[in-house]
Amino acid sequence: MSAFKQFTTKDVAITPFDAIKGFSFSGNEITGSTVGIEVYQGIKPTSSVFISQSEQPTGLVFIQNTTGIYSSIKQLYYSNYLTSSLGDTVPTRSIIAGATPEDLRYVGAIEAPRYENYLQSTLTQSRYFPTGSGDKISVVSVPAKLFGENIVPYTFEVEYTNSLGLAAKVIDDGEGNLKVLSTSGSIAAYGAGAYGAGSYGSLTGLNSGSIVGQVFYSHGIATFTTSSLITMGGEVSESVANLANFTVNFSSSFRLYEHQYKCGIRNNEFDFSLNPTLLSGSADDVYYDFATGSEFNPYVTTIGLYDENNQLLVVGKLSFPVPISRYVDTTLIVNFDT
Repeated sequence: MSAFKQFTTKDVAITPFDAIKGFSFSGNEITGSTVGIEVYQGIKPTSSVFISQSEQPTGLVFIQNTTGIYSSIKQLYYSNYLTSSLGDTVPTRSIIAGATPEDLRYVGAIEAPRYENYLQSTLTQSRYFPTGSGDKISVVSVPAKLFGENIVPYTFEVEYTNSLGLAAKVIDDGEGNLKVLSTSGSIAAYGAGAYGAGSYGSLTGLNSGSIVGQVFYSHGIATFTTSSLITMGGEVSESVANLANFTVNFSSSFRLYEHQYKCGIRNNEFDFSLNPTLLSGSADDVYYDFATGSEFNPYVTTIGLYDENNQLLVVGKLSFPVPISRYVDTTLIVNFDT
């Protein structure tokens, strides 16, 4: 039978914690209905920016415009890095307040970034974005249902073999950069000058540790702005068959909440059974003798949690019946995650 008791605030604790889950997808798996990872290509138009979506489509799950992809990525993540790999800055003026508006003084010029651009850490990050006519980028977009709170740093990894059979494996360095871990064949890097050598690889091939783009953990977005990987989005969009050459691995952080309810039973509570079959007498208000002895103790087998409308929300089954003590308080703890 059932017995009810009201919780107090000290009986309930809700604690958040982050759980990590790993994912690995390859080939047609990435476009499955329960996955929905998208690979896009972005292209800067060679002439008019008014290019219809039907003329320049990209993506397999959600078709987009290549010009729109290019412009969106540029604005969100690279608008401070168009003329400097370490970020462009603009001068701003400082205000010294006075007693009246006429007493305000403007002094100096402090340089500050123009846009947010979602920096991954406090370290100065070097980024490159191609801005020449017809330049291309590739984007891997992971849906929020998979990356949760964010992609876990150091876990994002992409392997791709292009149409010429040249393969590259790219990982993130934990600071938001995508670096080449290994290559098979001579994969040409994009660009020249500072962006075609050193940290952005060489023009003749990519060396281990070459930066080819960035990953934005909290958005589930990875961008490839250099090397032959800039054509990856276009090749995948052109033919689903090219997905067979694509693999993506990452771990996600999901915020869960652990609910803990302390069900306290005092030594003078619930010390008799509520089972009506134990009642005797003409008025059914007298217990049988065997049910009143000191050895006859009620047992707890199931705990149910109800809301204010008396609707059952959670049921907890004990692994074995637990007797309610007549001498000390009994506490049963119910834990569950949401």
